[in-house]
Amino acid sequence: MYRLMIIEDEPIIRAGLRKLITWSDFNFEICAEGVDGKDGLKKIFEYSPDLVLVDIKMPGMNGLDLIREARKRKFDGKFIILTGYADFEYAKSAISLGVRAYLLKPIDEDELRESVMQVLAELETKRILDDYHSVSESKARQDVLRCLLQPQADKKRLEKEIKLFGLDFKFDTFCVVIISRKNETEGLEMPINAETCMLVQKGLGNVDSVTVDNNLVLICKGVSYLKVKVLLAKGNERLKRDYNGNHFISIGHDVSRWEDIIFSYECAKLLTNNKFLFKDTDIVCIDDLKISHENSDENFASHICDLIEIGDTDSIRKTFRDLGDLYKSRVETETDIKLQVIHNMILLYSMLEKKYSDKLYDLPDFNKVIECAKNSLSLNELIGVITDYSVKVAGKIGITSTDNIVKRVLSYMERNYVNDLKLEDLAKLFSYNSAYLGKVFKKATGSSFNEVLNSIRIENAKRLLLETDLKVYQISEQVGYSNTDYFYSKFRRYVGVSPKEFIERNKSQAE
Repeated sequence: MYRLMIIEDEPIIRAGLRKLITWSDFNFEICAEGVDGKDGLKKIFEYSPDLVLVDIKMPGMNGLDLIREARKRKFDGKFIILTGYADFEYAKSAISLGVRAYLLKPIDEDELRESVMQVLAELETKRILDDYHSVSESKARQDVLRCLLQPQADKKRLEKEIKLFGLDFKFDTFCVVIISRKNETEGLEMPINAETCMLVQKGLGNVDSVTVDNNLVLICKGVSYLKVKVLLAKGNERLKRDYNGNHFISIGHDVSRWEDIIFSYECAKLLTNNKFLFKDTDIVCIDDLKISHENSDENFASHICDLIEIGDTDSIRKTFRDLGDLYKSRVETETDIKLQVIHNMILLYSMLEKKYSDKLYDLPDFNKVIECAKNSLSLNELIGVITDYSVKVAGKIGITSTDNIVKRVLSYMERNYVNDLKLEDLAKLFSYNSAYLGKVFKKATGSSFNEVLNSIRIENAKRLLLETDLKVYQISEQVGYSNTDYFYSKFRRYVGVSPKEFIERNKSQAE
């Protein structure tokens, strides 16, 4: 039903208009009545009617002024003027304000009915067009979300469309969820319905949903995959209890940029495509993958990242050869191997992204690497793909000068001073004896390893003190000192003043 308002200062005329025609026959219901111009204007914005019947001559504010003010304040409803004055100037003003009809009192029933029918036709046409545009915009938004999940998507075009359709991706964490039917033979052609979508994502907050290959895909924003897993577990329990739901939920890892949502999706898709591996499990994420080596996946990826940074391509090749041999010795399945390898490469890319965001554009296409890894026909081909990528990245990032070990160590320290660095660990990393490396290092720099490390950390602490609003204890942690008192003593030793005195001294010099 459309909403009708009557604005007339004569109570008898208002009563007559209510009964002159059967408004419900024209799909209208009376939502409110105004007793004069000012009262009517106020109620227009209170009730937002679709059609207003308004008298011209009223105390305080006449009908034309009311319409003029309503238009000025962006009211786009329809008006029909009722008046006892056949004044040409009134009619001309009414036309300029977009009034749909100008009816003289006493109101002719047939004339009112005909005018209302014309307004009804206009409202119906507008509704159909609005519905069409709404559906079209919804479809366009869904297309944009699907493009986010495609490896070869044009990121610049996507960024424009995200702004165009008002999609919000101003978050620092994203992960992708795929909800599919656990039994693929049941309802194979039937997508996950809207009710399931609402129930399962209850409590997730900022989520965009889209259907891909009859599966429901959720793009979760501003929340980690671990939190998503907890919330989805609750939603899935509701589905199982109240609707006998039988769904398999796979969750991709976290990424920090919307441009990298594809990586989280690929991770979730790989888990979905191999749901038979997880038997009776309802929800799986990257943490459920079997570890393929003695250390954790993150440690393995971190080790490769270290080798890339120092440009040790021989060790990169050897590490991946050893990994391949390990898979063979365990008789791992193709699916397990690919899951683990792709997971490791995604972790590696995430680490590189944090440290070398300014160089990502110059690195090999990571999407193609993942695609080639997924499509590898043999273990040797798979190991070759990830080895080749890592070696090429080392060529762009790493310090490859083998005749200047000190330069390589210093470069590594500059990049990783926040970590718990020890000479013994770096000697092992660079394949040197720690005593020999210590002597070479001191001879080249004139200082011990620990003195240089402290100097690097203090220089970065000075920068953070001047350029940020971080607390001293926060800066202490960010430059590698877990003990704030120890940081204070080192800072005073290398700078000559405390952190607070250092800030005050620089402020006074700036003034």
